[in-house]
Amino acid sequence: MQILIWGLITIVGAYVLYVLFFYLLQRRMLFPVHELPTHNAELITQAGGEIIRLPFSQGEFELAYLPPLSEAYGDKSPVIMLAHGNGNIIDDWAPRLDFVRQQGFSVILAEYPGYGRSDGKPSYRTIKECMLKAYDWIEQQPQFDHEHISLLGRSMGGGAVLSILSQKKPYAVILMSTYSSVMDLAKQRWVPHFLVRDPFDNVSALKNYEGRAYLVHGEADKTVPINALSKLLAAKQDAEHQIYSTGHADTPDDWDDFWVKVAEIIKPKTAV
Repeated sequence: MQILIWGLITIVGAYVLYVLFFYLLQRRMLFPVHELPTHNAELITQAGGEIIRLPFSQGEFELAYLPPLSEAYGDKSPVIMLAHGNGNIIDDWAPRLDFVRQQGFSVILAEYPGYGRSDGKPSYRTIKECMLKAYDWIEQQPQFDHEHISLLGRSMGGGAVLSILSQKKPYAVILMSTYSSVMDLAKQRWVPHFLVRDPFDNVSALKNYEGRAYLVHGEADKTVPINALSKLLAAKQDAEHQIYSTGHADTPDDWDDFWVKVAEIIKPKTAV
């Protein structure tokens, strides 16, 4: 009996230490700023982009504005605002967006606090604040078609763009390998949901959204398991979606086809 009791105490103690470890380090795991690639602003400027710094509660954060590469929509271009995954920075994406720009779309890359050259520290609150300010900036610019602002979020970026749906009504939302909520990710790791500091409840955020949506996911994704897609589709039953045979980092397996579909989703209905 004593062996059983001590065994139980050991198991409980190990679990408590495990949960304490998660609670103390959860933001380091969710926002791995210590592992980010070296920032390189030239990737943005070489792509024909412009870096803009906007104030927020912890200093300034950055946007990269990449203008359209064609005049398909005249002097007011539709916009896609992109939020990257937690292991990237906006510089990484600037050279990869020529296709949608050639279709006449402007692209805004919104950086997170503490990432790249942005001030502050990342959290649900500060990321949402910066996403809202980025969207506000778009709405203030005369060169954009304010009725056709679309959002694209990859992995954690899905939570970033969905965080503003209660206050903004984008034309379309594109989600790539996006989790249902950080609480669900914690549950899968045997961590109580009430210990999650940055919940990013994407299911609830998507539930009342009435615009177009396109969701892609890899069925071999171990970082964000495929069941997250099922929960998001249950919340947004009219969403289009695509399942790949890939994992987390290599979804989609054909970027050219992906961008063609994205351009189709975000294209204004009045366009020929």
